[in-house]
Parts: sequence; structure tokens; C-alpha cells
Amino acid sequence: MLFISVLMIGQAKEGTVKYQKIQQPAAVIELPYSPDLVNAAMNDYLSKKGKSKGTDLKGFTTYRNTQLQQNEVANADLYFRVERKNDQDKGTSTISLLLTAPKENSGSADGLHYLNMEQAITYLNNLAPAIEAYDLELHIKDQNDAVIKAESKYKSLTEDGADLEKKRVDLEKKQLDNKQEQQTQANEIENQKQKLAVLVSQRKA
Repeated sequence: MLFISVLMIGQAKEGTVKYQKIQQPAAVIELPYSPDLVNAAMNDYLSKKGKSKGTDLKGFTTYRNTQLQQNEVANADLYFRVERKNDQDKGTSTISLLLTAPKENSGSADGLHYLNMEQAITYLNNLAPAIEAYDLELHIKDQNDAVIKAESKYKSLTEDGADLEKKRVDLEKKQLDNKQEQQTQANEIENQKQKLAVLVSQRKA
């Protein structure tokens, strides 16, 4: 039986993320996936929503000109930081979506705001199912590969079995032929012995 574990997806909340030793406002969400998977899933999902793939900017992965919601005209630059929750929990990631561009003095009044907190929280909550779907597709791919591998091995074993069966039939035939030849040769020995006996009986004393 195949047991599928459904992971609970967390909800985003208001938080902060450290940038240059200063806590900056950000929406934060914890997801039960490794940072590598989260980054791959986000790049796959967000590169389709925006006009560029993620690029690194001062420790944040940046997606330029990204559509916030479906059918929404206004786009925004999104700044993410994906970190492992802690050293003990390597399979859980914390995703922070910065509200301001990560630049010098980004916490000052003239900092450029691309999202408000409500928008950022909503965006992370909408992003979580996409990451979950990406993880599912990876599992499906891995499982499909496992099926293909199992089928390939079964085919190989079936072919080996057919070869072994052919060899068994050939061997049984050879054994039967050998027994028949043994009997024929035994009869020949007896026949030759009889001829020898006749010849010996013709000796003169």
C-alpha cells in the first residue's frame, strides 16, 4: 500500500527579516520543505509570473515586474529570503517577503514600498499551494521513474526467465537423447560381447 502524508501548510503572518543588522518589516511563512526545494519551486512559479528569473540582491532573491494577483494590471518587484528554520529542522523553511527594496537605509521614510503587509501576507498564502504543487510534481516524477525502473527490471527478469526456460527445455531434450544413446550403446556393447563369445567358442583346444 502507498501511504501519502499530507503536510500542513502554514499561514503567513506579519514579521520582520534582518537586513544589515536592522529588522525590516516583512511577511513571513513557514513551510515544511527544504530551502533548496522552496527556491526551485519559487523560481519555477514566479519566473512564469514575471519577466525575469530570480536574481540575488544583497541576500534577497528578487523577481522583477511580477504580477501580484491574476488579472491585476499593476506589477511589483518582490524580494524574498528563504532560510532553513533551524539546524535541527532541515526540512522546514522560513520565507520572508520584504516590504521594501533591500538597499541602504531601506528602513528610512524614503524607502520605496512595493507591497503593504496585507498584500505581502496574501501573496505568501497564495504562493504556498504553488510550492506544495511543485513538491507533489517532484514526487510524482520520482515515483514515475521508480515505476519505469521496476517495469524495466521486470521485463529483464521475464526475458531472462524465457531464456532459462528455453535452456531447460533444451537440457531436458539433451538428457533424454543422452539416455537413449546410453541404451543404444549398452545394446551395442551386449551385441559386441555376444560376437566375441561366439569367436572365442570357435577356438580349438
